[in-house]
Amino acid sequence: MKVFPLVSVIIPTYNKAQYLKEAIESVLNQTYKNIELIIIDDGSTDNTAEIIKLFNDNRIVYFYQNNKGPAAARNTGIEMARGEFIAFLDSDDFWLKDKLEKQIKFLEENGKVGLLGTGFYKIDENKNVTSKKQFPTDNNLLQKILIKFNPFAQSSVVIRKEVIQKVGKYDESFLESEDYDFWLRIARHYKIANLPECLVMKRFYKENLSPAKDKKQLNFNLKAKKNAILRGQYPKWCYFYLIQLWLFAKTPFFLRRLIRKILKP
Repeated sequence: MKVFPLVSVIIPTYNKAQYLKEAIESVLNQTYKNIELIIIDDGSTDNTAEIIKLFNDNRIVYFYQNNKGPAAARNTGIEMARGEFIAFLDSDDFWLKDKLEKQIKFLEENGKVGLLGTGFYKIDENKNVTSKKQFPTDNNLLQKILIKFNPFAQSSVVIRKEVIQKVGKYDESFLESEDYDFWLRIARHYKIANLPECLVMKRFYKENLSPAKDKKQLNFNLKAKKNAILRGQYPKWCYFYLIQLWLFAKTPFFLRRLIRKILKP
């Protein structure tokens, strides 16, 4: 009789070899041990494969594919996953040691929660903590604010595999904000929650988004919100949030940066 891991951890990676080792170590060193680690190399041209070969751990599954983007890479990992729970980690972030233990305990005690995140510490390229970010924890509040903004850090999220069987995988037509669209679809059918603590170290780079990338993210955010309203998940008056975001997207890039800096918590 085969014994499957309870948790499948998926790390999609593309040319992040300088950070990947730390991400992998943070998964393998979790206090919760019943895991598999699926690393999807999305066409890297650096020494990603060499970094992975440094680890002699039978819990690691490595798969290389031609570059298709983060949504497709995560979907490949989902298709390979054997666990009852699926966790996601970006290859330039890493976890605190007890992250999975705390999340799996919560999910086992709260069977109706389909998606669970945590707060995170913002770090720079040298791992210096610059600030921390925490989100609401209650399902009712999260459901209300989800149409306004994304209250989940992708590297913090654990979901039940049955959730994916119901709502589907990441929508690969989303070239940005694929996680936001995914969370919205999950929230339509399941309770959602965050733990009230920071259990992820999330890396933010000194260089800001380019104007083109920033505009693309805003446009895909609009698409995710619009889809949620069209399928009846939110009332039509929530088009107000689309108009608000559309106007923000039309604002010159330097003004968007200034507004974000002013509103930054």
